[in-house]
Amino acid sequence: MSRSIILILILSSLAFSQIITKELGRFGGTGTNSGLFKNPCAIDISEDGRIFICDRGNHRIQMFTLRGNYIKDVGGFGWYNEQFDEPADIWARSTIVVFIADYNNQRVERYDKDLNYVSSLYSNEGDVDRFQFKEILSTAYSPQGDIFILDGGEKKVIKFNAQNRGETAFGYYESGRGELTFPVQIDLTSNHKVVVSDAGEKGIFFYDYFGNYLYTINHEQFKYPSGIALDDKNRLYVSDPEQGSIFIFSAQGKFLHKLGLLGAINLKNPIDLAVVNTGREYTLYIIDGDYVIICSLAYDHPQE
Repeated sequence: MSRSIILILILSSLAFSQIITKELGRFGGTGTNSGLFKNPCAIDISEDGRIFICDRGNHRIQMFTLRGNYIKDVGGFGWYNEQFDEPADIWARSTIVVFIADYNNQRVERYDKDLNYVSSLYSNEGDVDRFQFKEILSTAYSPQGDIFILDGGEKKVIKFNAQNRGETAFGYYESGRGELTFPVQIDLTSNHKVVVSDAGEKGIFFYDYFGNYLYTINHEQFKYPSGIALDDKNRLYVSDPEQGSIFIFSAQGKFLHKLGLLGAINLKNPIDLAVVNTGREYTLYIIDGDYVIICSLAYDHPQE
């Protein structure tokens, strides 16, 4: 092989995307007052730029501006409307509604974008077994009006239509290669794929919109992949609290980067995250312990 060809190969290997991150700030802290947290476990951001956080230990949902300024909260321990028992996940990307996985109350709570209660979805005991649920770990809502529920007890995903009727269930023991063992969170891509993180399998499962298994993304350093987020390019962001890192993959499943150090700050226990496109850059919001860390993220493409 000539030296010129060797040089071309070396230059080509250096021409991958570089990712530049910078910590911008943080908010939160441990406590029960407004703006503080006790074991927060999930974060999502609405289209109009408001942050929603499941403050699990305080049994409430808190809302903030993109800069981390407190706006409002709703909840408190209980089983009535506007009360929660360890809320586990939240979906806020619809233009008008917010869905909350109320774990111990075994229901999905529906609120409007200003956190006013709308309705509750419970399991229908008269329905077929595959459409019944109890331990709701996570929920997602599609532009078509379908609700996806991740049931941790039976390790399955249930898809309900806009009339709250079960249409399909998948991921459980009869799902072959798509069988889940310890699922954590569910998300949807903009091209109609269903994404589920599975800490037991140390991977991220992909299904089509009808529940057919497609493929799994793994990484040799995964220990407990849990929180997942997708940007406008369908790049996948995975938080791994046991690894203390964020893993980033391309829309095609190619590993791009591992984030464990943001400036001088080491991530300790990143449990969940959300990402926002802010023009030429992205902003990551990472739940790390009882704080939310805000950092900028820019993709540099030297080959372009």
